[in-house]
Amino acid sequence: MNAKIEKYAQISEIVGAVAVVISLIYVGISIRQNTKAVQVANHQALVSMDMEKNAWFRLPGFAEIYEIALTNQDSLLPAQVIQLNTFIADMFNAWEFAFITYQNGAMEEKIWHGWNGYYQSQLDINPFYRFWESHKSGFSKEFAHYIESVETNH
Repeated sequence: MNAKIEKYAQISEIVGAVAVVISLIYVGISIRQNTKAVQVANHQALVSMDMEKNAWFRLPGFAEIYEIALTNQDSLLPAQVIQLNTFIADMFNAWEFAFITYQNGAMEEKIWHGWNGYYQSQLDINPFYRFWESHKSGFSKEFAHYIESVETNH
């Protein structure tokens, strides 16, 4: 009878080990699916942030302010400078969001490279560069360090 009980115990251990392996595989698949869902959600959030930024151009007069800023930013009125800086801050906030989510593994590399390339190109535009120079202390140290490492035409 002892031999029979030992055989059942061994079979139970094997079944238990197989169950553990199957559970680990399931957990791994679940984590992968969750990670993908978080990455998609973060990309959607970034697209939403960009759409909100682009809404500025639907405001009466803002496109004109933007065009003036590209050629002669110093001729803007104080209220126009506030509007321009708020618009540019939206862009930097979105860039910082993309940076942080990418650094934390919550954004796919290919998505990061697309957004980052766009944002870096904006840093070459004088109003964006000027904004950064005067407002960089309002962003995380890690993000500020990253921006400082980006080569610009300034």
